[in-house]
Amino acid sequence: MTDLADLDKLDKVGRPDKASGLTASVHDEIVGLVPAAGGGTRLYPFSKAVPKEMYPILGKAAIEHCIENLKEGGIRKIFVVVGHQKGALMDYIGDGSHFGVTAAYIYQYERKGLGHAILQAKDWINKPFTVLLGDSFIEPKKDIRELLELHRRETPLATLLLFEVEDPEGYGIAKFKEMKNRHGEIETLVEKPSASRAESLRTGGRLLAITGVYVFDPRIFGYIEKTEPGAKGEIQITDAINIAVQSGEKVMGLVLSGRYLDIGKWKTVLAIEKELAGKMDVESQAEEREQLMKRMNQKQD
Repeated sequence: MTDLADLDKLDKVGRPDKASGLTASVHDEIVGLVPAAGGGTRLYPFSKAVPKEMYPILGKAAIEHCIENLKEGGIRKIFVVVGHQKGALMDYIGDGSHFGVTAAYIYQYERKGLGHAILQAKDWINKPFTVLLGDSFIEPKKDIRELLELHRRETPLATLLLFEVEDPEGYGIAKFKEMKNRHGEIETLVEKPSASRAESLRTGGRLLAITGVYVFDPRIFGYIEKTEPGAKGEIQITDAINIAVQSGEKVMGLVLSGRYLDIGKWKTVLAIEKELAGKMDVESQAEEREQLMKRMNQKQD
C-alpha cells in the first residue's frame, strides 16, 4: 500500500509541502479523489458483507471502472476516502500500480455526507482535483476529458458534470444562467428539491442533475466548512457549492453526452448489468482479466 508521503510534494505527515511554494493553479497536475466510505445500505444484503464499490460489473469492481475514468482524464494520482469495513476495497486497489495509478487512502471516521467526505482531503490536497464517487462511472469513459478541459479553460471554483433526469427525487439539480454547446455558468443548485420546486430549476425545459463527478479548486474546502449539516446531520456538497455560487464564485456545468452509471441501488445496478453485458466481447474481456491476474501473481512470487 502506498504511503501518503510518497505522493508528489507531500511532507512526512502527508500535508502539502509549504517549502515547495506550491499554490493552486489550473496548470497544476490534477489529482483524483474517490469518496468510498459510504455504507451502501440500499444494496443490502450484498453491501452488508462487501463494500458496494466492489460490486462486479463486467468482471471489474465498480471502483476499478471509476479509476479507469480518472485515467482517461490523464489522472495518475488518486486519494481514496475509506471508512469502516472497507478493507476489501483497499486490498483490491492496493497501491494502484496494477491499474496504472498511484493510490493512497484517507480515513473518514464518521459518515456525515459527501461534503464531509471531501473535506477529509483538506490537509492532503492543495491543487485542483477531480471527485468521482467510488460507486459510479461514466460511459464512454473518455467523456471526462471534456470536463477537465472546460475547467482548465474557464478557471472556475468548480465544474460539475450533469445529466438529464425526468424525476428530480434523490438528486441535486442545477440551473444554468445560460447554456451553449452543452455547457455554461450555473445560477443555482438545490439538493433533492420537491417536484414543485424543481419546476423552477429547469434549463431549456430540462431538469439537469448533478452526477458524482466534479472538478474543484481547493478553495472549495472553505465553503464546505461554512455549510451547515442538513437532513440526518449530513453535509451536502451541493449546499456548499451553492453557497459559493451565492457568494459570487464562478461554477460551471457540462451536460454529459454519454451515460452516467450509478450502482447505488438495485434497480440501477441490474439495468446497467443488462445493458453492458449485451455489448461485452467475452473473449477480449476475459483475456484482459487473465493478463491482470498473471501480473498480480508474478508480483506476489
